[in-house]
Amino acid sequence: MSRNSKSPLYRDTAGFTLVEMIVVLIIISVLALIAAPGWLSFMNNRRAEAGREQIFQLLRQAQDQAIRSRQTQVVNFINTTNPPTVQALGTTQELDDGRAERSPDDQPFLGLQVINSSGPCAANAAGCVIFDEKGNIKHENNNLGDNDGGIKIVVTSPPEGGSKRCVIVRTLLGALAKGSGEDECS
Repeated sequence: MSRNSKSPLYRDTAGFTLVEMIVVLIIISVLALIAAPGWLSFMNNRRAEAGREQIFQLLRQAQDQAIRSRQTQVVNFINTTNPPTVQALGTTQELDDGRAERSPDDQPFLGLQVINSSGPCAANAAGCVIFDEKGNIKHENNNLGDNDGGIKIVVTSPPEGGSKRCVIVRTLLGALAKGSGEDECS
């Protein structure tokens, strides 16, 4: 008996039908729609936390440098650039917003605000923190707030109504703390 003389019990087909492909695409689309808001929220939280960590480290370094060199150190926070920048220790650093490449037309990913700060800051600065030669806050130049809230440097992602993270300078001794959310960062 030859192979051709047998009638096949099954059809020799490969691949998926159009209906099966459409069903798979619909399922993938629904899963993507469910996951997208969570992913965006996660990314905004990570951007805000990265900005806060960068500011925290720069403030620590400026405080340490003030003690080592026995000279006043000023840390200026500039929010008119995209991304916001921090001037400290003779350098200007951009806050890391997670983008590898930027164009001038890009929407900002990070917002920066300084609360309870006053003093001889740079002309374009939103605020500054001034450490004296002992690493303490120069209280005549910085207002720690009427309710001991401290100087707050707030990073938000996205800039308008996004995830809030902050660094709080609580005492005249320059004690630094980290905060998050509306309660701690407002």
